[in-house]
Amino acid sequence: MTELHEIGLSTMGAPGAGKTTYLLALYAAMSRGAEHCTLHEADRNSDVVLADAWRDLGERGRLPEPTNTVPHSHTFVYAREMRPLARLHWADYRGGALPSFVGPDGSPDAEQLLWEISTAHGLLLILDGEHFRKPLGRERREAVARETLTQQMSTVVTDTLTTRTGAGRPLPSLTLVVTKADVIDWTGTDAPRRLTDLADELRALLPVAFSPGVTTAVCPVSVGSLERTADGGVLPDSVNPTDVHLPVLFHLACFYRREREELDARLAALRTDRGGARREWAALPAGAGRGPRRARERLAVRLQELDRREATMKHWRDHCDAESAALVPMLRHVPVFEGGRPATWIGTHRG
Repeated sequence: MTELHEIGLSTMGAPGAGKTTYLLALYAAMSRGAEHCTLHEADRNSDVVLADAWRDLGERGRLPEPTNTVPHSHTFVYAREMRPLARLHWADYRGGALPSFVGPDGSPDAEQLLWEISTAHGLLLILDGEHFRKPLGRERREAVARETLTQQMSTVVTDTLTTRTGAGRPLPSLTLVVTKADVIDWTGTDAPRRLTDLADELRALLPVAFSPGVTTAVCPVSVGSLERTADGGVLPDSVNPTDVHLPVLFHLACFYRREREELDARLAALRTDRGGARREWAALPAGAGRGPRRARERLAVRLQELDRREATMKHWRDHCDAESAALVPMLRHVPVFEGGRPATWIGTHRG
């Protein structure tokens, strides 16, 4: 297997927001393939656990058990057109981990969650679509903020952004994943909901996600209507995932765009180094004296090393450029914002 990129994704959300069910739907959809992109669990036993849980939901209508204080960690191998490209490191935490105390008297999974968020390439903020079924007016905003834990999310995201900015580290990409999107009244006769309306409501709830330098996507997703049965399960025929792959494809696109930009900067610095080495060569006195000869030998070795490094960097830069170019068109209907403004590198947003 060729060298794979290592990408960390962390999730946050209130209890009942649908984090675990979303993960099952995501894995079911992408293990089969979406837009020629696939995921598979690197660990065969974990693959069986995920597949069994999805089958229990789809065949028996049995919802997954809530995650306990021990998070479920996964390593997914991402491939496009059957070419393995990256390992995605994902942990499924219980909803109660976010508002829990940390430290000696706190919850160990809460501390672990905060650490993973501080190092992740991308953050998925999971929000229950039930709260956005109808327009979110000002009078409901504070109640929804409490129920969705957006206050805690904002605090954690702000801490991560300020810490990374101060250390000169790249900021994570953010996805506001609105689950149960099928309950949102998109086609209402009185006032149909629009994706732009939802984005504005999320901006009011989570303004930090629209801060300068932050790249954020708004992704409504659905596992299906999940119609409830008398015994607390769901009707198997009501399971029908929609758009569950888009948050992950967005984070991958952001990762490859950032890698390409960093490689462009490193290539520019390398060209500066080469220019300096060539000027040193030109400044050496003519003749075959011992000193100039050794200096030329040293500079020749240095220039060869710079050529080798440039070839390697260009290879990875072209690879990241190709992956970004392949993924971005898949996001043409996803509202993506940079610093709170619509991102210019994405296609037309669905209204």
